[in-house]
Amino acid sequence: MKRKNFFWLITILFSFLTILNAQNAKLKQLDDYIKKAMIDWKTPGFAVGIVLNDSVIFTKGYGTKEFGKDYPTNEKTQFIIASCSKAFLTASLAILVDQKKLNWDDPVIKYLPTFQMYDPWVTKEITIRDLVTHRSGLATFSGDFLWLGSDYTSEEVVNRARFLKPTSSFRSKYGYQNIMFITAAQIVKAVTDTAWSDYVKYHIINPLGMNNTTTTYKDMRNSENVSKAHYEKNGEIKIYSDNQNDNAGGALGLNSCIKDVAQWLRLQLGKGKIDNKRIFSERQWNEMTSNHMFLGSLNYGLGWFIRYWNGKKVLNHGGGMPGMISDVSFIPEINFGVVILSNTDISMTSAIRNYIYDLFTGAEPKDYSKTSHEAVQKRIDSYEKENTRRDEVRVKDTNPSLPLDKYCGIYEDKMYGKAEVSLTNGELFLQFLPSKTFHGVLKHYHFDTFYIDWDDEFLTRGWVKFEMDFNAEIQKFTIEVPNSPDFIFTELLFEKVKNIN
Repeated sequence: MKRKNFFWLITILFSFLTILNAQNAKLKQLDDYIKKAMIDWKTPGFAVGIVLNDSVIFTKGYGTKEFGKDYPTNEKTQFIIASCSKAFLTASLAILVDQKKLNWDDPVIKYLPTFQMYDPWVTKEITIRDLVTHRSGLATFSGDFLWLGSDYTSEEVVNRARFLKPTSSFRSKYGYQNIMFITAAQIVKAVTDTAWSDYVKYHIINPLGMNNTTTTYKDMRNSENVSKAHYEKNGEIKIYSDNQNDNAGGALGLNSCIKDVAQWLRLQLGKGKIDNKRIFSERQWNEMTSNHMFLGSLNYGLGWFIRYWNGKKVLNHGGGMPGMISDVSFIPEINFGVVILSNTDISMTSAIRNYIYDLFTGAEPKDYSKTSHEAVQKRIDSYEKENTRRDEVRVKDTNPSLPLDKYCGIYEDKMYGKAEVSLTNGELFLQFLPSKTFHGVLKHYHFDTFYIDWDDEFLTRGWVKFEMDFNAEIQKFTIEVPNSPDFIFTELLFEKVKNIN
């Protein structure tokens, strides 16, 4: 009997070593692939964490926190995780549902009586579930002017949502909506009398031991181990200006590191439980990870995208802010999760994620870095092509219809707020008043249309068209930014409310 047990133990040990060696080989392959991709993508800093069977099997930082300086990225380096915060918001709501303080299908106005949508019927019918499933009827990124770089409070952002016109009927189509998540965070505050940034800290971040995670940009700026946000312009890598306020909590707001997000992944793989601590119920975990909105090739749950990869269900969410891209995924069937953080906005994040998916689902990994890089270059080429086309169709040798001072004034869009056009050194200057970095000189294009190269590093070239009334007085202007990454400039209509000299 002893001899039989001995051989049994040897067999188990041999199997364990075989599995461990295979796992280490995968991680070595991944490490080599990331190092090469870092060079190809000119990525300043990158970090990857992997969880398998409730163990953190890989955490590694690559490159630097700040381009040109020897500030190595490590497992505790904070990055902005942006929209990866959305699942933390829905988990916060799930805790309140468990406590019977609210229900997913409660009307929003039950908790926020002054909340309004453009359509009064939608105002009456929209629920908490609708807020966090991108089915409000609003277009993707509609209204994001209100919070990105603006000095509006989150309450003011939500209040101005009433002026956003829907582009589809309620609950019929998907439209990725940050403002609806900001609204959901306001419900947490209404129910608990606690700002969501504090609620998520006390009920999720602290219990998980996420000690290098901050829930506001203000706190992140006071942290020591923090990455800078980068972009590339004219072949040079530069650092973005830091101008984001804490006015979009729930849609974004969290800043974290791979070591901490690995604990969040353990919680998800534990279906709401980690180290014998129950954060939210398995019932609510099922609710959040079930299909609620159909997108075509994938679905959306409550704060998670849902797709299939090599036959296995994947829960995933990405995050993006100027100069930062993040991705958090888990595959319950194989008890696997991965977090990827990057400090540049032309990022290899999704390519590395897909490579890791293949490695751990038994497929031969494709060269996603190469194909993704080619796709990015095609997109950049299309931007240049559009700018070239607009130069070609420009009507040469025209002049503005009126003296430049006639274009000056205070203009207002009902949804966004005010903008000022002034005359500075003989040139028109446009300033969005709530967003201090949204400004630039207006250069004449043709007739009463001007172009603007914004001083804000995130914005791409736009065209501003002025219109006058029958008495030849300027009444309004509209803006087109064909290569805009996240904004729908065409939903803005600025009407003159005051002349200035």
